Amino acid sequence: MSKIKCRSCGKELFYNSITDIPTFPFCSKRCKLTDLGSWFNEERCIEGPATNDQLEDNNE
Repeated sequence: MSKIKCRSCGKELFYNSITDIPTFPFCSKRCKLTDLGSWFNEERCIEGPATNDQLEDNNE
């Protein structure tokens, strides 16, 4: 059995297969929608494409 934490509220989720959790990697539909709202409100964002320097730093 594996476990992860919900990306929104931090609740621990236990599963044998990710299909055991219909809202994976979130614990509920509410947490999934809360995360989506954060993206819409620009509280979360992808800053931009990775540069060669950043890629090299991650490989070390």
